[in-house]
Amino acid sequence: MEIKKRQIDQYIWDEEIIGKKMVFLSGPRQIGKTTYAKSLIKERFTGAYFNWDNPQIRKSFTEDPFFFLKNYQAGEFLVVFDEIHKRHQWKDILKGAYDSVDPAIRFLVTGSARLEWFRKSGDSLIGRYAHFHLLPLSFSELVNRNIKELWLCREDDWKDPTASFLEWLEESKTQEDYRDTFEHLLQFGGFPEPVARASTRFLNKWKNDYITLLVTEDLRELSNIKDIDRMENIVRLLPEHTGSPLSISSLAGDIGSNYHTVKSSIQQLEKLWLLFMVPPWHKRLNRTIRKEPKYYFTNWIYIEDEGIRLENLIATHLLKACMLWTDCGFGNAGLWYIRNFDGGEIDFLITLNNKPALLVESKTSRDHISKPARNFQELIGVPLVQTVNHPGIYKKLDEKTFILSIERFLSLIP
Repeated sequence: MEIKKRQIDQYIWDEEIIGKKMVFLSGPRQIGKTTYAKSLIKERFTGAYFNWDNPQIRKSFTEDPFFFLKNYQAGEFLVVFDEIHKRHQWKDILKGAYDSVDPAIRFLVTGSARLEWFRKSGDSLIGRYAHFHLLPLSFSELVNRNIKELWLCREDDWKDPTASFLEWLEESKTQEDYRDTFEHLLQFGGFPEPVARASTRFLNKWKNDYITLLVTEDLRELSNIKDIDRMENIVRLLPEHTGSPLSISSLAGDIGSNYHTVKSSIQQLEKLWLLFMVPPWHKRLNRTIRKEPKYYFTNWIYIEDEGIRLENLIATHLLKACMLWTDCGFGNAGLWYIRNFDGGEIDFLITLNNKPALLVESKTSRDHISKPARNFQELIGVPLVQTVNHPGIYKKLDEKTFILSIERFLSLIP
């Protein structure tokens, strides 16, 4: 499958958002950051790419702190620094470069292992950069939707998110059928290389190698964790816990470890973008779970169960959408779930500036919505969408309640 322009290119250089600041771009390893950065130099900017894992680049910096200007001529020029956050005093290096050069010189700083975790310590770069995320390919991205054609990607949508969602949903009735694209995405995940190659054998090899790379190499750089076997056991068991509130004590018992060790290990896997957390929402609701989060894989290919894989795919899409809306400066978007002590649950809740905006369920039924879901909707008062893995479904149960084909819903969000 051919992958065209990434959606991030539609907003990352918007000067209304960034001005002339440095741009930080973080996200999972092998998600396409380097490919995107190099394409900018070919297609959008004159510039140069420097990977700080290369010893020659580090040597050049030692000899001349402004080595990256060797080919600079007057006018706009893009300098890409990849993986610079692994270097000692990297913030001071960037600060010195940014503060000393012509404002026409732009900086793009890319990195995996959650670059934002590294940037949070210290304040030497405050006010000098805008941070963005590159996450797995989404359905709307694969079908080449412009973000301005998607929910909450225009400022006017934020004035009344419910009304705008219902308008976008109404327009989706006439959209093209992209069932084959969705099934391709479900099978091959959201990382560019397996999606493009579309080979089951390549995917099987890739996903095993990816875990090994994260656990044996990236984890050593990120932390002092040395028990690789424990980490591999956690990764092996986590698919069984995906989509349910995670009891770290129970997981610790399964691998013969203790609570604090396993909790720390989970946090490290988050930093590596292997997992992400969806916390429980409990504001204004009684008898709801308040502590135990749910965890999902950033790439849903590690989930064998079809129902849970579909839920994980939706979770990743909603996470990406929330991050995009926030990165674009529209407001603060959050992703949550709701569960009460009686077992009633809503898979996902999107909040906008801490106010509920949309409830999303991932289910198999095409005919009805569960009573607990209805109860939560009544209490919260926002639209509820139940997605199903069947093509051509658009069922309106009332003014704010819908059962939709999963690809129809995903076509509405980034």
